[in-house]
Amino acid sequence: MEMKILEALNFYLVVFHPYRSLPEFSQDSEIYDTSMTHLTWGLVNDTYRMDLILIHPPFLITLACIYIASVHKEKDIRTWFEELFLDMNIVKNIAMEILDFYENHRLFTEERVHAAFNKLATNP
Repeated sequence: MEMKILEALNFYLVVFHPYRSLPEFSQDSEIYDTSMTHLTWGLVNDTYRMDLILIHPPFLITLACIYIASVHKEKDIRTWFEELFLDMNIVKNIAMEILDFYENHRLFTEERVHAAFNKLATNP
């Protein structure tokens, strides 16, 4: 029924996701390291917890995840990035947003969450 209502309102929501370009970029960059591929997939998964998909094109999010994984795994794929002819500042900014997300979530320890719940439970 929701689809009928959206159709009657002439509302179309098409969201492209970073998964489509990930295998292509991995193959093009000749990354055959399975641990790096798994890390990149995990990073892409975590970007759905952020609003990046609504702000940046999916291929740039994928490239930022590949960039983070390559730095983490110490793989030198700078020449491949140079061949893409894109603004690496944008990719690095997206990568920094992803890393900031991880940094912020690292601050939420179980003790802090329980303390917050206890405060909420004691205050009406």
